[in-house]
Amino acid sequence: MLDRSIGFDPDDVVSRPLGARQRGFIALAEAFAARGHEVVARRADGACTTHNGVRWDVLANDDAPAFGDALPDRILAWRDPLLLDTRSVAEDGQRWLWYDGGLARLDDNACRMALLSSLARLIFTDPVQQETYHNDLGFVPRLIAPGACPAFVAAGNEHIAVADREPVAITVAGWNDGLADIVRIWCEEIAVKPVDARLEIYSAALARALAGQENDVPDALLNLVRDALSDGVRVCMPLSEQEMATRMAKARVFLHHGAVKNRDDHAGMWLCDALAAGTPVVSFGGIAKARIENGRNGYIVPDAAAYGNLVAQMLGDDAFFAGQSEAARNGRREWLNVAADLEKL
Repeated sequence: MLDRSIGFDPDDVVSRPLGARQRGFIALAEAFAARGHEVVARRADGACTTHNGVRWDVLANDDAPAFGDALPDRILAWRDPLLLDTRSVAEDGQRWLWYDGGLARLDDNACRMALLSSLARLIFTDPVQQETYHNDLGFVPRLIAPGACPAFVAAGNEHIAVADREPVAITVAGWNDGLADIVRIWCEEIAVKPVDARLEIYSAALARALAGQENDVPDALLNLVRDALSDGVRVCMPLSEQEMATRMAKARVFLHHGAVKNRDDHAGMWLCDALAAGTPVVSFGGIAKARIENGRNGYIVPDAAAYGNLVAQMLGDDAFFAGQSEAARNGRREWLNVAADLEKL
């Protein structure tokens, strides 16, 4: 397994915040190991170690054989077609490209050549990718959805009582991912909130901006959030996977935007995590259409008024929330399921 994004270590999931893509890479590697495979995972930087059955290495050591004299049966390039080009596989082996990005990159000449020369199996994560891929190279993309990371699955297994769920909404929307709309809805479209209701925004950029540090957050959003602090909005620094899973499992609703133009999120991994923790989702659409069952474990809404109404119900109506939460937990998809689907290719 190959990832070029950033340097990280597998135990970072308990020690520091990681991006959803890095957490997914770790979880899938460990899922393969749990299913009996010998796995070497290489990334940009980090310690060379063995963790939960996975041997971790760095891309710079790629000349070192992963499996002694044996070639790998499978090579999975994580989100980067250029990792495919020069690596050998066993005679009956396969190369896979797990791709949750925008389709424009696959039209880049270097990426097209990497796909052609490697004969990789292209794996999409969103039906929209499959529907809009022009496919002039003759590939037949497979569709495999991601899963929830283990800490969120474990948190969901705690079955926290409805009475112990706080009237908290959580969002990880970035400042350019529709966060302003979510804050406005919280302040303007929810007529009645529980007295201690909170919207927790997990954003390092916004937290730094509020602290007066150098940042790229627009002043208009910063002023909007400052004004909303008196209405229960809280800006939090991102947490480790373990800490975030605990927090998610005590919240009532996960707020997702999904309708921001020119944003190529075809993964929706946070949605998988929230649902596994038993926390329903409210969204305008986008990748959420592929991750939630509308009306069962969350809602896709047409406008701000509907969004606010459903958030209010999640926060204040125990019976309504309980039904959505149980469906979210029962319908969860784990990275073990993803590994099993990949084995079938």
